[in-house]
Amino acid sequence: MAETDVRRAAAQVGKGRPGEAARHWLWQLSLCCALLFCVDAYYVLNGLYTIVDRGIALFVQGFPWGPVVYLFDATNAVAGIWQIVVGLALAVAMAAWDRRAGWLMFIGSGASVIDNLIKVLVARHRPAADLVHVLSPATGYSFPSGHAVFYTWVAVMLAAALAPRLTPSVRPLLWLAAALLILIGCLGRIYEGVHWPSDVIGGFLLGLSWVAFVLWLPERYLPTPSRTWFRRPRAGRRTAAS
Repeated sequence: MAETDVRRAAAQVGKGRPGEAARHWLWQLSLCCALLFCVDAYYVLNGLYTIVDRGIALFVQGFPWGPVVYLFDATNAVAGIWQIVVGLALAVAMAAWDRRAGWLMFIGSGASVIDNLIKVLVARHRPAADLVHVLSPATGYSFPSGHAVFYTWVAVMLAAALAPRLTPSVRPLLWLAAALLILIGCLGRIYEGVHWPSDVIGGFLLGLSWVAFVLWLPERYLPTPSRTWFRRPRAGRRTAAS
C-alpha cells in the first residue's frame, strides 16, 4: 500500500498537480530536508567539514569535465543582481502566461530570501586560494550556496508550472532537464572554487525543503488562482448575446 501511495504521489508531482497523495509526502520531504540542512549547518558551524570539503572540492576541480565546463561558466555567470533579474523576469513571464505558474514562481523565490538571511547569520568565509583552486574570486559569505538554492527552486518551480501544459511523454524530459540544471548549478560552484561542497549541499537542501513546502502548503490552504487572467464567456452567454 505504501509503495502504491508513493507511486501515486510521484505521478501527481510529475504532472505538476500535487493532490492529496503527493501532499502527504511533500510535507515530510520538506521537514526531512530542513532537518538535514540543520545537521549540515551544525557541522559547518563547528568546523567539522574541512578535510572532507577540501578532498571533494579538489576531486571535482580535477575531474575532466570537458565541454561541461562551459555549462558551469553559464550557470556561474548568473550571480548577485543577475539572479534577482532572472528570477523576477521568469516569475513575471510565467505569470503573464499562466497565473498559477507565476504564483509558484513568486512564492518559490522566497528560498533565495531565506538563503541571504542565513548567510549573514552563519558568516562562513569562502574557500581560500591556498586550499583549493579559486578560478574566479567572489565576495560575500559562503554558506549556504545561493546558486544551489536559486537553481533548485527555479528548476523545480518551472517544472511544476510547465508540466500540466505538456504531454505525458514529454514530462520525464522536463524533470530530467530540471535535475540536470540543479546538478550543473551546484557542481559549477565547487568547480570554480567559490563554495565548499557542504555549502552546495546546504543550498540544495534548503531549496528543496522550500519548494516541497510551496507545493504542499499554498496548494493546500491558500486559494490557488485560476490559470488565466480573464474568464472566457460561457457558450450559452455567447449564443444569447449573438
